[in-house]
Amino acid sequence: MNGRKRHIHEYYRSSLWDVIPHKRIADFHRVTVVRDPVERFLSAYGNRVIHHRELSPRKTGPKFKNRGLEHNPDLDLFIDRFEEYYGASGPIHHHMRPMVDFVGDDPSYFSKVYKIGDVDDFVADVGEHVGAALTIGRHQTGGRKFRKEDLSPAQLAKMESFYHADYEAFGNYL
Repeated sequence: MNGRKRHIHEYYRSSLWDVIPHKRIADFHRVTVVRDPVERFLSAYGNRVIHHRELSPRKTGPKFKNRGLEHNPDLDLFIDRFEEYYGASGPIHHHMRPMVDFVGDDPSYFSKVYKIGDVDDFVADVGEHVGAALTIGRHQTGGRKFRKEDLSPAQLAKMESFYHADYEAFGNYL
């Protein structure tokens, strides 16, 4: 804005779908980037839990002790008690929310839906529409990298169930 780079959270602190002025932007070129929800979950676990230590005693305080939750859980424990961690930690809740909470559940709302692997095409598209060459960085890359193959079939099924609405809405784009 006015030659100054700004972060999305300066405009949409919650980044939730219901704060977007949909009627005002009805004629806009609307685009979004989607990522496989379980892959996004695993990335968020590696970044938020392992790298940023969002579930450490320093960041969670006594509320974890009162709920019987272990600090800094390994992936197995985290998935086993996911709903509890999700409910107990604001950063975990925010970063692991279903995608439809942020972009809605109707892909036809968008002029174009990009897969995360096509982010360069997304940047070119946005740049074309704003009349400027844009770049996009990767800023949250810290933490161990987990893959779906690291999950047991039961763990994968649990997380796919949690993100069912994402797969239902955007499965054709993943």
